[in-house]
Amino acid sequence: MASFNLDGQIEQRYKILRHIGSGAYGIVWCALDRETNTLVALKKVFDAFGNQQDAQRTYREVMLLTALRHESIVLLRNMIRSVNGTDIYLAFELAETDLSTILRHNVLGPIHRQYLAYQIVKIVAYLHSRGVIHRDLKPANIFVNSDCRIKLGDFGLARCIQSQGEDAFRDLTGYIATRWYRAPEILVNSANYTTAMDMWAVGCIMGELLTSSPLFMGSSTLHQLSLIISAVGEPTTGDLESLGSSETWPLVDALPLVESCPLYETLRQYDPDAVDLTCKLVVFNPTRRITAREALRHPYFAPFFTESDMEELNKATMVSLPLPDEKDYPAAEYREALYNVISDRFRQNIAV
Repeated sequence: MASFNLDGQIEQRYKILRHIGSGAYGIVWCALDRETNTLVALKKVFDAFGNQQDAQRTYREVMLLTALRHESIVLLRNMIRSVNGTDIYLAFELAETDLSTILRHNVLGPIHRQYLAYQIVKIVAYLHSRGVIHRDLKPANIFVNSDCRIKLGDFGLARCIQSQGEDAFRDLTGYIATRWYRAPEILVNSANYTTAMDMWAVGCIMGELLTSSPLFMGSSTLHQLSLIISAVGEPTTGDLESLGSSETWPLVDALPLVESCPLYETLRQYDPDAVDLTCKLVVFNPTRRITAREALRHPYFAPFFTESDMEELNKATMVSLPLPDEKDYPAAEYREALYNVISDRFRQNIAV
């Protein structure tokens, strides 16, 4: 059973101020780091190496956050091994709120929505240029400060592809993405997906930035697909072929008839450029979805985009993890690899 109690070494360094949230994987507090006198989001990951899947998820999050240093990615400040050897503590920079909370309060002006969308596309372009698919983009994972700058977090489901080219993104498996932000290829369990799945999620988030409400609030996979097809139209044979195996087609064919409600009509009251970009992202066929690089050059982002954005992407190198994502390893190997990171980067944080 998961314990909310803190190790003595943690209590010595961190003063817990309030509870932020909790879930199946752990609990997060707002805490004061006594050594640096800074506020952090302190996360206790329960039984981080209890099975292969949990160990891999913890490994990915830590290793990608240490490799992906960017102003729009949440900073991992500290990692501490627990005394019991099963839990692990992660200390992140603390953000003021998240995009989900902001959207619920409907307090954003048009320029704020535009700037947030630009930053989201820019950081996703950076990830893709480094060979990383986030796989769980949603407002709750986008943290926002009062200066309207974002920090992308929660990389536990991300995948790192070490070889170049879109073919490297084929045959990825495992649970990915919250249903409301899942691309059609994910909803039909296609193993043939690419960075385009992130772009679908970006399109859903853009639509939510415009309306302050999720675009597709399906109560099940079939309902989600029905809502999508209602908005983007019936898929053609070519669209279905883009999903990969024809075994996925019957799921689409079996969907109940729904009333057509074109997305551009639903959004017609909003900024035309914003609507145009959203409609180029929310496209059933992943091969026809606009890429992050292409989206950065869209007229909607003209007030913010500069050629230096592209220069940054062109300089990016592919991320390479010591334990590549192309293969699954035993939980013990993920644990040993993370303990080596603690030893190398956070020498003072090894429990004895």
